[in-house]
Amino acid sequence: MSENLTDGITLGIGDCLDMLPTLADSSVDAIVTDPPYEIGVAGQAWDSTGIAYSVPMWTECLRVLKPGGHLLAFGAPRTYHRMAVAAEDAGFRVIDQIDWIYTHGKPKGADLARAIDRHRDDREQVLQVTAWLAAARDEAGWTNRRIEALFGFGGGMGNLWTTQGKAAIVPRMEQWERMREAMGFDDAEILPLVIELNTRKRTVGEAFERREIISRRQGAAEPAGLYGAMSGARVKSRAASESARRWEGWNTALKPAHDPILLARKSTGYDSLVGGVLRHGVGGLNVAACPASQGGWPANVLLGHDCPEDECLSECPVREVARSARTFPVFRLNSRTPAGERIEVDGVRHETPKPLALMRWLVRLVTPPGGLVLDPFAGSGATLEAAQLEGFRALGIERHEPYAALCRARLAKPFAQPLFGEAS
Repeated sequence: MSENLTDGITLGIGDCLDMLPTLADSSVDAIVTDPPYEIGVAGQAWDSTGIAYSVPMWTECLRVLKPGGHLLAFGAPRTYHRMAVAAEDAGFRVIDQIDWIYTHGKPKGADLARAIDRHRDDREQVLQVTAWLAAARDEAGWTNRRIEALFGFGGGMGNLWTTQGKAAIVPRMEQWERMREAMGFDDAEILPLVIELNTRKRTVGEAFERREIISRRQGAAEPAGLYGAMSGARVKSRAASESARRWEGWNTALKPAHDPILLARKSTGYDSLVGGVLRHGVGGLNVAACPASQGGWPANVLLGHDCPEDECLSECPVREVARSARTFPVFRLNSRTPAGERIEVDGVRHETPKPLALMRWLVRLVTPPGGLVLDPFAGSGATLEAAQLEGFRALGIERHEPYAALCRARLAKPFAQPLFGEAS
């Protein structure tokens, strides 16, 4: 099903694997899209389907693109390579990688010292319980399959309760009591340990309770729990255990500060690149319309700037790099996507909207005047709005109706953001 959102902007509702085959060969001038990163962002199922690695999907994209036309596709640093290889296997020619560098990324790694203090090592006691239960099972003449049948389980849960392997777990108290009644064992000796281990489930290690608090984030509401350990409160504390102190200052990840963007091109076939441009009207990059912030030739690095020009400190690294290189497009961004661009309908927001200024620059770079831009993963519609504001036609595909509603709302009231610090 397709609907016209506004003049020249169409949205198809459905799976791109179903809708792309309905498009004519060589019918779009450019593809600018932000596919799932396949990292399960914010626990969303749509971001872990594997569609970004689908060679058949990229093959369809290649088919509908005009010879010489360009593809621009976002990816995550640790999964980008799989997307790029899939597009290349589909027949795209990889031209370059554009890096969108920003200053508003938030560290997502784990503090090792904190994790060690939180860690509770109950393995020895767990194995003591599973060994006892295995012996009780054998004495009663039961099997693990019979234990599972008692609960209507499948998939080896009985093995987990009786193994000495890595996956060993202790049954919940209600499960333990049911087995006691069915198997008739005397658990007076082991029961206190079973109760203790069940009480400890989903609790942090004792060392974490002894950590010295260094500071709290000012103005944060006091949450429930161990001084906000399970909340969003910003609490700094000092390691308590000796093993944790050895790893203070260590983490599991760097602060994210860039997203790679695949730049690929469809072959012109038997035509030369120039012949393809003359025959099909695509094949070049509009560098004159996409200058760097100080008028230089645009590079394959895009800098996201998160403070106002008149308030930015002279030592700001983004401004210093742009000033010295004179070749990097610099987008004035807030520390997060501006509220006016974070469309919400019926309580639904998209988790990963891209800045409109960035999307305008990208569609302008690869789309000829009056051209048609395809986005197989429309999301909240940033590509569609960018195309509209730049004077292009656009076709988006979105499988999730709540996100399709975001596209409708966005196109009903476009948000025009100036590029490169232009006056609004």
